[in-house]
Amino acid sequence: MTRWHDLASLAQLEMDGRVVAHLDGREIGVVRDPASGELWALRNRCPHHGAPLCLGSIKARGAGGLPGSYELGERRVMRCPWHGWEFDPQDGRCLDDPSMRVATYPVRVRDGRVEVEA
Repeated sequence: MTRWHDLASLAQLEMDGRVVAHLDGREIGVVRDPASGELWALRNRCPHHGAPLCLGSIKARGAGGLPGSYELGERRVMRCPWHGWEFDPQDGRCLDDPSMRVATYPVRVRDGRVEVEA
């Protein structure tokens, strides 16, 4: 059975850019996109080598062009802090290896508190 869990205040999340909590044996993080303000909740473990994924960054996904050049796309990704693997923060898919995926969770703000459904 899933239920909503209170993780932190919205003020704390806005100040730190992320919050991480242990829920039912899992470490779940909520990250805030600095560009849009959108919130995403993800398991705080990169499936590549177990890095604390939520310590990574949310970035625009780069697209290759001519050798030695790149363009930033509009798609936002959660980038692993250890090896740079990129995941779609909405559904957890790894954009470069479909066999890798990180769990995602519904997140909401209610009465100034950040809550995750897990």
